[in-house]
Amino acid sequence: MTIDRRELVGSLAAGALLAGMASTAKGETAMSTASTEVSAHEQIRNLLAEYSFLLDSAQYAKWGQLFGEKGVLELNGEVWATGSEGIAKKMSEVMNQTPRPVTGFTGDHMYRHIFTNTHITVDEAAGTAKADSYFFVLHVFHGSPPAIRGGGRYHDRFAREGGAWRFTAKSMDFDWSDAG
Repeated sequence: MTIDRRELVGSLAAGALLAGMASTAKGETAMSTASTEVSAHEQIRNLLAEYSFLLDSAQYAKWGQLFGEKGVLELNGEVWATGSEGIAKKMSEVMNQTPRPVTGFTGDHMYRHIFTNTHITVDEAAGTAKADSYFFVLHVFHGSPPAIRGGGRYHDRFAREGGAWRFTAKSMDFDWSDAG
């Protein structure tokens, strides 16, 4: 018997959704009295995921927009780039210098940025938040097994801009890396 993973995940998600709807209808969840809006924590988790997805798919202009206009990107304590456009431009320039072009989610040359152990603190009154995470960077060349190229800690700061959370500062501290 062959199991299609997409069907399995879809079935599990649909089952969880229906179970949640039934619980909410019975008043069994804490969320039943809460607003239907997505919490700040979940919005920030989504922003962190979007960071990885856009970066890994080589959509640098959209990735840069995740940073506020005054956003700062630091690498090992040094300011690497500032502002949405400056951050996008810097990443694009760095990735264009690689001997083999980065091809995004598929193709010959890919990256995967993976976050773990994320801790988020939100100050709703101030409209600010911070998060600390561990990260690993996988590097994949077609035909070769993925290699972990580095790992470390992210220290992120956020603010709401126009109702959406944006990075105001992202500090990447590599604990180790095999990059030159």
